[in-house]
Order: sequence, then C-alpha cells, then structure tokens
Amino acid sequence: MKALSFVGKSKNTNKLAFRVITLTAMFLGVVFLQGCEQISYYSQAVQGHIKIMTSQKPIEELLEAPETSPKLKERLQDVLSALDFAEHQLSITQAQTNYRSYVELNRKYPVWSVTAAPDDSLTPKQWCYPFVGCASYRGYYSEEAAQAYAQTIFNEGHMDVHVGGADAYSTLGWFDDPVLSTFFRRDKIGLHALIFHELAHQVLYLKGDSTFNESFASAVEETGVELWLQEQPELLDTFHQRKVRSADFIGLLKETQQELNTAYQELSTREEKLEQKAKIIEQLQEKYQQLKTTKWDGYTGYDHWFSKPVNNARLALVSTYNHYVPAFKRWIQVCDYNYPAFYEAASVLAEQDKQERERVLTQFESIQHPTNDDKADAPSLLCKYSPNN
Repeated sequence: MKALSFVGKSKNTNKLAFRVITLTAMFLGVVFLQGCEQISYYSQAVQGHIKIMTSQKPIEELLEAPETSPKLKERLQDVLSALDFAEHQLSITQAQTNYRSYVELNRKYPVWSVTAAPDDSLTPKQWCYPFVGCASYRGYYSEEAAQAYAQTIFNEGHMDVHVGGADAYSTLGWFDDPVLSTFFRRDKIGLHALIFHELAHQVLYLKGDSTFNESFASAVEETGVELWLQEQPELLDTFHQRKVRSADFIGLLKETQQELNTAYQELSTREEKLEQKAKIIEQLQEKYQQLKTTKWDGYTGYDHWFSKPVNNARLALVSTYNHYVPAFKRWIQVCDYNYPAFYEAASVLAEQDKQERERVLTQFESIQHPTNDDKADAPSLLCKYSPNN
C-alpha cells in the first residue's frame, strides 16, 4: 500500500489522517485472523475507501469557488437542504458531520455488491465481517473483482448470483461519509431519499440482520420524504405517481416470492423445483408487461430491472430491503412521527432475539392506519417498546 501524503489538504485533514490510520490498523489486525482470500478482499476494501476519502472536497468551499459549475452548485445546495431537514425534522444528528464533502468519481458506481442464494431457495447467502457482523451482500470497489467473485460462487454449483452497482454506501459512523457524484443521477426526490436512507443506517444498525437494518432505513427514508414533500407541493404529483408504481412493482415481486416459496417447500425433487421456478419467473415477466401496458400507460422505468436475468439472488435482495418496511412505518405513525422516541424504542427492540423482533414487527404491520383507539387497545403497540409488553 502506498504511503499517503496529507500536505496542503483542508482543515479536516488531521481528522481524516487519523481515521485512515485507524482503518489501516484495523485491516492489519484482521490480516492475522483471516486466510489469503479474505486478506485480498479486505485489502481492496481498505484501499478503495481510502482513495475515496482522500479525494473529497468540502462542499462549502465548492459553493464559493467560481470554477464550480452552476449545475453542481444547485445539486450541492439540494444536499445541504436534505441534511438540514434530516437534522431538524428527522432528528438525525449525524447529518451535522456527514455528507459535508464531495467526491467526483470517474466510474459508474462507487461499489458493486455481490448477492447469492441457492437456485432452489430464497434464503440469501450470508457473509460475516469483523466489527459489523453478517450481511447478505459482499461489496467490491471494482466491478471486475465483483464479477470474478460472483463467478466463483456460481462455479461452486447450484447457486444463483447477482452483481449490482450501488450509488452510495454507509460506513456506519466509522467515517464521515462524503457525497459522491453518483448521487446526482437521481432527481431531487431521489437524492433526499438516498441521504435519509444512508443517514438512518448510522442511527441504528443491528449486527447480523440485513433485513432489519435495510427495512428500518427504508422506513425512515420513506416517511422522511413524505414529510419533506409537504414543503414541496410542486413535487407531490410526481412522488405519488412514483409511489404507486413502486408499490405495484414490489407487490408483483412479493407475489412471485410467495409462489416460489410454495414450490420450493411442496415439490419433492430439485428438478421439479427448478422447472416450476422457470415457469413462475416467465409468468412474472408476462405480468410485468401487462402492468406496464395497462395501469402504467406504457411507463418503462422498471425495464432496466427486468433487463437482467431474474433469479433467487435478486428476489432475495428485494425482500431484504422491503420486508419490514410497512411495520416500521406503522411504528413511526404510532409514535406520531416523534423520531427520537421511535429510534429509542427500535434500539430496544434491536437488543432482543430474532423471534421477538419478528413478533413485534408483525404486530405493527397488522394495523393498517394507526389511530388513538389502536394505541389504547393494544398496549404492546405503544410507541415506547418494552420487552415485557
């Protein structure tokens, strides 16, 4: 690894240098615990992240610089607006220090994630990491490296794999995350959603439960965007139309997941399961075309998702991000959008075992539109969660 020089950098350089040294020390500690393959993986992760962190420029300086384009200045102002809303309306204090710098990337994505699942099951493969626990994806700073690893998994046999690029990623508070140029392929609504989601990961992260983590962050994201749009009435029609299409899309995939799960559980041989799987996925494609040409009036925004082969790895990833979202959104509503109270209660739930987490979230999901009567009649669904409820 090349030596790093911090001469002539911004006033935050000393803080950044210390964190880079800390990250390197963490890597060296991991080296003594892992095999060669793992050493290579963590090496690319450390070097990839250091390259991003040492390329950042303070947003305030960019806004004052005459050479910064008007278009970039406008998008950076959108970022500051999102951060201000996240801090004061969603009570995310991490907005004070995160996304205050900018990195121009010279590639399509900052990271690529590998996901995998057995070709006759929707249970995703898990990878475990020091400090953050297990997750159902494995990230790479190079698309070539991600594709090579995915091919290795596929070659083991009987596995579905998927490689997908991500516009952003969270360091979960280890670093102050920067804004990446890839953020700006999204419009103003999408940009706010992305920042709210990534900041939520720093509010609460449960080691070893990707579904809990992503659903929590998605719920904060969605309710946050809905609140923010109350101040942006000109964007409401676009948002509501997008929300309906997203619900239709997720509903279509959930229906497919249910059909696949039934086939995997009820059919006896692997050959039967794979044959039925192919039929169900073909029906999914047909249902999507029908949805697109009827209810959506020809809208093609999800064609890119269907342009790649649909398999168990991709369907399991959708479930990871959405499974508990309705439950967490109901919980926020029960809390009357008191985000600090919700965060505290969800943190208590995160300390419980998986069975208890599922029990409580299932209860919240069962109420469609929380009312005062719901709160009075169901003490276990109060905003303040207690393991004794």
